[in-house]
Amino acid sequence: MNKKSIVGIVVGLMIATSTVYFVETSEELFEEQDMIKGPFFLVVAIAYIPVAFWMLKSPNSSAPYVVTIAGTIGIIALYAVTRTDAGAIAFGLEHAGKIGHLGMVSKVVQVGVVIGSVWALIQTKKEAWLEHENVTNVRKQ
Repeated sequence: MNKKSIVGIVVGLMIATSTVYFVETSEELFEEQDMIKGPFFLVVAIAYIPVAFWMLKSPNSSAPYVVTIAGTIGIIALYAVTRTDAGAIAFGLEHAGKIGHLGMVSKVVQVGVVIGSVWALIQTKKEAWLEHENVTNVRKQ
């Protein structure tokens, strides 16, 4: 699979993740009146969109993939911590051990975002290395 296809899949997964977070935002803000999780979900939903465009606009840059990988792993880790007994003390006991349906969907899609971003990053590095090798070989001739 070529890098353009990989990036297209990753961007699609990022848009799907953003959509799930927008749905979670509406549930938290309007149904549960949670003024901490609702805005957090909104920020995450919005943040995925410009990073996805950044990936599309800078196909030869490693930066958008690194930002996506680090940010998504951070969000997954925060989610995991809030579901443990220790994390529940800080984030609210009502979440300990609970995994909601939207939370599960978002985490599965986010794992896809991370895997795809790692794959695209590897392809970017590989292309840069091949380009360097081609330039070096041309200079030697």
